[in-house]
Amino acid sequence: MNFYLQLLGIVVIVSFIEFKLCNNEKQVLLYIKRGLFPCVLLCCVSGLRSLEVGKDNYSYSRYFLKMTFDRVHFFNPNFYWIYNLWDYVIRQFTDKVYVFNFLCALVIYISLYLFITRYSCDERVSLILFITLGIFFNSMNQTRQALATAILLLGFKYAVDKNIVKAMLLCFIAAFVHNVAVVMIPIYAFFCLAPRIGPRVVAFFSGASIVIALSYNRLIGIFVSIFPKYRYYLKYSKLFVERRSIYRYGDFFMALIIQLVLIYGLYKLKLRENVNTENNYNKRREENDEFGNILACMNAVYLCMTYLILNSDIFNRLKSLFVYWVILTIPFIIKKYFKDNFGIKVLVCVVSMAYMFRLGVHDGDGVIPYKLFFDWKKVLF
Repeated sequence: MNFYLQLLGIVVIVSFIEFKLCNNEKQVLLYIKRGLFPCVLLCCVSGLRSLEVGKDNYSYSRYFLKMTFDRVHFFNPNFYWIYNLWDYVIRQFTDKVYVFNFLCALVIYISLYLFITRYSCDERVSLILFITLGIFFNSMNQTRQALATAILLLGFKYAVDKNIVKAMLLCFIAAFVHNVAVVMIPIYAFFCLAPRIGPRVVAFFSGASIVIALSYNRLIGIFVSIFPKYRYYLKYSKLFVERRSIYRYGDFFMALIIQLVLIYGLYKLKLRENVNTENNYNKRREENDEFGNILACMNAVYLCMTYLILNSDIFNRLKSLFVYWVILTIPFIIKKYFKDNFGIKVLVCVVSMAYMFRLGVHDGDGVIPYKLFFDWKKVLF
């Protein structure tokens, strides 16, 4: 655990590095954003990990080494043929598992870098939350889902830009890497087809999440009928009896507080907009609010997932998918509703670090203790 706390400190330090290189005509030749070096560092840590780091890492490694042309099953919807193709292509060049892990990490962190630099109101806070909320640890364990999520993060740009062709293409690619990605198809399609993501859409997503939560038993039956192999996850942890249950209740209350603040903030901004009658102002406000409404919709789904996993492990994969938007939502709230208050940023980061230190890494990830795939002492000395 100490290694990850030290890593977090280094990430914070290198996140201050940001500069531009310009020519004599003041044209920007190179722009190094503050998220670049932290993402490079996390990519190296993830990609150079030992097979012992990550509970499922060994299984993915064996799967990679056994991959042949016949096991790809091209265009077969019953297999993750795009993931198999990814394994197969890499396997043609090397049988080194650490190369495979590093290439997977490269895809994941390029996607993460583009995601936070495009949409985060504070890249540093987002990166801190990426670690302290456990997303980093999950990505080192759930390699295939992390790759599928990386593709979905790339597709988010097209959902925001309402480019349904590219958004759906990336969703389908992600679904053939990991089937959990299919849940994003209707959500991205809705964002693309809706003329405007306004308060009514937020209310719809919030209401739908409540309905889904109340329809838990029927939803479980439908989910298991579609994905029968997840029947194993039909179990739950008792509150205050198992450490994992406290972790899950913490996630639920965090998502609930975020959603309440988002809805209240959006409501207050709407009232302010109605008072101001200047058309240009209203147009700019409307454009700014739409992204906040999108985040409120995504957080509504995340809130629903955090509630459902209190009763069953089966929704844990979905919850791990939607948590990526939390690292955008929290900086957005701080900037838009608390005037980018530095003290609140520090408070949020300290609380999230205490949360990580108290609960540790999520049970089952198997990423403690961390080890490199090589003996770094022999290499250096």
